[in-house]
Amino acid sequence: MEDEAEIQQIYSFGRKLGQGNFGVVCEATHIKTQKKWAIKKVNKEKAGRSAVKLLEREVKILKRVNHAHIIQLEEVFETPQRMYLVIELCEGGELKRLLQNNKRFSEEETRLIIRNLAEATVYLHKQDIVHRDLKLENILVKNYRQGENEGMVNIKVTDFGLSVQKGGVGSENMLQATCGTPIYMAPEVIDGHEYSQQCDVWSIGVIMYMLLCGEPPFMSSSEDHLFEMIKKGELNFSGPTWSSVSDAAKRVLRCLLKVDPAHRITASELLDIPWLRGDTSTNTSPTNVLEMMRQFQDTPEEGDSEEVSVDLGSLSLSHFLAKPMASLEPPSAPPSAPPPALVHSSDSDRDGTNSKAFKQVNRSRLPLSPYPSHPRV
Repeated sequence: MEDEAEIQQIYSFGRKLGQGNFGVVCEATHIKTQKKWAIKKVNKEKAGRSAVKLLEREVKILKRVNHAHIIQLEEVFETPQRMYLVIELCEGGELKRLLQNNKRFSEEETRLIIRNLAEATVYLHKQDIVHRDLKLENILVKNYRQGENEGMVNIKVTDFGLSVQKGGVGSENMLQATCGTPIYMAPEVIDGHEYSQQCDVWSIGVIMYMLLCGEPPFMSSSEDHLFEMIKKGELNFSGPTWSSVSDAAKRVLRCLLKVDPAHRITASELLDIPWLRGDTSTNTSPTNVLEMMRQFQDTPEEGDSEEVSVDLGSLSLSHFLAKPMASLEPPSAPPSAPPPALVHSSDSDRDGTNSKAFKQVNRSRLPLSPYPSHPRV
């Protein structure tokens, strides 16, 4: 495509939805079908080569996925100067903005959001895609219907600029690039050591905590201190806000925010938890087998003096920010612990995330969100 005139023959541009450093997002109507979309116009020269590379990676992944809770990429146009991404219009904007307006969500609203997010994450992980930057800003609200007591929230996961897709699972190699947004980063990512798709599960836990109380589980004015708090993983459920949250929801948070990724539940296991299906009365126990073994060993029956054994025959495993951090020794995993679902990476820089250019653009990259909360386009 030589210039914008060609796309204007297909789409009628409307109101501006967002403005950023590299471009603008507008509402648009397909002239033939009259369906409304959001079109993101990116100035490639202003964005720079590295930022455009991240955007191209995002487009590549979005062309391969199809899920009810993942943003839909309709088509892409490109001229020598600009890229035009036609994406699903989400009238509700970012989930972060909705949370700021509401202060917090009810437990029922939170449950619906987390279930949708978990379903999208399970889908991605089964495609060997690790998002690596799940956060409130990267979740769009398709629509939000406020009822008498509860709101119905339909969400869409977006911004796949940091995502990677590998060729399968295995223990040969894991992801290594330190990336993401500080308050959502998993302990293993902070440590700068190899990590797996379990980093997405940690981020889901942070999001769930914030939806329920309006604040992140770990806060500090110092990034170094913040990372130390995250690696300790001590959750605080004190205060009047948490008094109205069920014990079942708190147990889910403890399952999601396990410091050791081998003992953290998977996204698939999260979907099996009764609380996520609307049952807040059931005693939600961790379904992660390693965690069950640890809890069994830590709580022997009173009066037992001989070696304790347990029949695990009936238990089964389920099928399943951005500056470089100083490497720290990770906590050692139990010798018998199998690795979580690991992601192939034959070369730690194969996806470009260890490059100097990547680290420079990581903090101000191009999200696919049509509703930037600050100039990010």
